Amino acid sequence: MNPVKRRKIQELAEKIYGNLQLRIPIDAKAVAQGIGGTVSETETDLPEEIDAKIDKEGESFKITINANRPNTRNNFSIAHELGHLFLHMGYLVNPERWKSVNKYTDSVYYRFGHGEEELEANEFAAAFLMPENKYKKAVKEFTKNGFCQILELAKYFDVSQEAALNRGRWLGIFSWE
Repeated sequence: MNPVKRRKIQELAEKIYGNLQLRIPIDAKAVAQGIGGTVSETETDLPEEIDAKIDKEGESFKITINANRPNTRNNFSIAHELGHLFLHMGYLVNPERWKSVNKYTDSVYYRFGHGEEELEANEFAAAFLMPENKYKKAVKEFTKNGFCQILELAKYFDVSQEAALNRGRWLGIFSWE
């Protein structure tokens, strides 16, 4: 994904964060419900390899998450589905696109896919749950003796350690090595 698109996605995520007057850590399930959607957990309605999916239901939406995942992963997965909702379905941000969507299916139907839409939804989720300015401030707070305590950083944002580390990598704070 090119840097201009990445910046636009981050700006949208931060705009929604600000408009909803959210605080860290973000409860993505509460956000989804607060903007008119429903979130349900299932142990059987999703294949094991799928973390979550989103469906349009009338003028609203439903996110289904895999109940067999840790809460931190589900929080990111819900935010990822919100990325699809805003970026690819146009909910609350592009009324014409939203109206034209009858049924939405993820480009590869799961979070760790390599399709452009999946990368965009991941970018949205990371920027939404870990806004850049708040992330940089938290990194400073959780850095001791030159080393960032990734576990504490992840707990602060209610995400997995992998999500917290990758956010820092994409922001150029941490090395990819």
